Amino acid sequence: MKVSQALADALALEADGVVFGLMGDANMALWGSLLADARVRIAWSRHDGAAILMADGYAQASGKLGIVTVTCGPGLANGANALISAARAGTPLVVLTGEYPDDGKTSVQGLDTRRFAAACECEYRSLSRLDTLAEDVAEGFYTARTRQCPVILNLPHAHWDAELQWPWDYRPSTDFVPRRDLPASADAVAELARQLAAAERPIIVAGRGAQHAGARAAIEALGDHVGALFATSLVAKGFFDGHPFDLGISGSFSSAPTEALMAQADFVLGIGASLNAFTSEGGLLFAQADVARIDTKPYTATIGVTPGLHVQGDAKRTAEALLAALRAQGAPATGYRTAATRDLLATPVPLPPRATDGLDPRVLMQALSRALPNDTQVVSGAGHFWSWPIAHLALPPGGRFQHTGAFGSIGLGLGQAIGAALADPGRLTVLVEGDGSLLQAIQELHAAAEQKVRLAVLVMNDSAYGAEVLKMHWKGRDHRDAQWTSPDFVAIARGFGGDGMVLAREDDIAGAIDRAAASDKPFVIDARISPTLVSDAYSRLFLAQENRIPLLRPVRTR
Repeated sequence: MKVSQALADALALEADGVVFGLMGDANMALWGSLLADARVRIAWSRHDGAAILMADGYAQASGKLGIVTVTCGPGLANGANALISAARAGTPLVVLTGEYPDDGKTSVQGLDTRRFAAACECEYRSLSRLDTLAEDVAEGFYTARTRQCPVILNLPHAHWDAELQWPWDYRPSTDFVPRRDLPASADAVAELARQLAAAERPIIVAGRGAQHAGARAAIEALGDHVGALFATSLVAKGFFDGHPFDLGISGSFSSAPTEALMAQADFVLGIGASLNAFTSEGGLLFAQADVARIDTKPYTATIGVTPGLHVQGDAKRTAEALLAALRAQGAPATGYRTAATRDLLATPVPLPPRATDGLDPRVLMQALSRALPNDTQVVSGAGHFWSWPIAHLALPPGGRFQHTGAFGSIGLGLGQAIGAALADPGRLTVLVEGDGSLLQAIQELHAAAEQKVRLAVLVMNDSAYGAEVLKMHWKGRDHRDAQWTSPDFVAIARGFGGDGMVLAREDDIAGAIDRAAASDKPFVIDARISPTLVSDAYSRLFLAQENRIPLLRPVRTR
């Protein structure tokens, strides 16, 4: 058996779905073996970094491990941005690549892969010993699964086409990964129950861990018992939609009422949420509250809030155990669910006048809220435009949200959205992306069209790098340097094998979504939005506090 066939067998046993990649010298033999393996579905990209983004998007959408293979040297280097983004998002991801020998000036594509992995904040495993190949591969997958991080597996050039001299016997890492669906210890649950019962103004913040655990009902029952308000991290947007005491997003994108209520909280419980700097606004959002966390992983320090109590356990089962302990202690409490809280949540929030120099992105998001089919997943790129879907888009029943902003980079949305779409082809996937961001990765429309990926791409088109335009304007610089004439995105989409339309009015989004949902190829929706309307999030960052415009909490209407 060749080494490439052995590695293909390992990937097939480790994968629970799709293997992503782009073929080159280092993984050419492996690629051929994967294509010949009926157990594996291969999804390809047109850029190495996009392949990694697809695996990242797949992992975030499915809660599974992402697997990707790219070639060595410049191929892997093309993925630096994607790797750092995955590392900072805590994505379990395995990247199989290779490495040319360091033979001096003739090694044009040489790269010190170990140092590159460290620079990209990834774990690294060398596959230099064929006698321990099975164990080394499984160790890499085990690390990715247990530490929730990207791992680069590096196969040296000498082994790319080598033969194994002994039988191949691979045991997948899943045979060794400890169960994660366990409740916390009884002592930890008892202490957390004591603290929560003593709170007068408790708030529960749920994150992606609560989503993947299917813990909504358990957390809502817990919150109802103690009179807690509910909020989410950004990646869990919409998790508590429909509950009368849902505050929406906690952190940098909080509404004005949410900020006011968070500031008065005396106890905040994060469930499957890191309570990092974005979710806690650098620790200032609920600075007066005692903080506790429930998470499957052991406590590790993050930039944000340090919990007084960290409870290791599954979100759903620990919430159920916590509720049982509280019920044994006494009757339900009113907690933070007072008349004053209801009044604050019901207070209307003024908004700036409707935009007249293009489509109003707030109105567009409200129209999109009404148009999305049930179970739609929304992927948002990063930039000034992403404030609009975060603040004004209400997800449909069964919907989910993810974003590409872990590294603060633009240009990552299309790759991630393709991966998310392949994670659950039964859902409609809608990518909300900026025009400048899309232009950085637009070639992936061709990969999506060839593989019949059903995907709606909503281009928030202000003919500019919108964030830079605002920053340059506020700093007294010529903002025209960050503006351009918009290309014909619909023609580009059709040239790559997709389709699309330009929106004339905000309400036209309903028909566009219907066309996208009925298609088996990417459908680009060009929304020429106002280039001058400023989101609340950017007002906070760059305008004086007295000029700030509060957010309107998104409310779904159908």
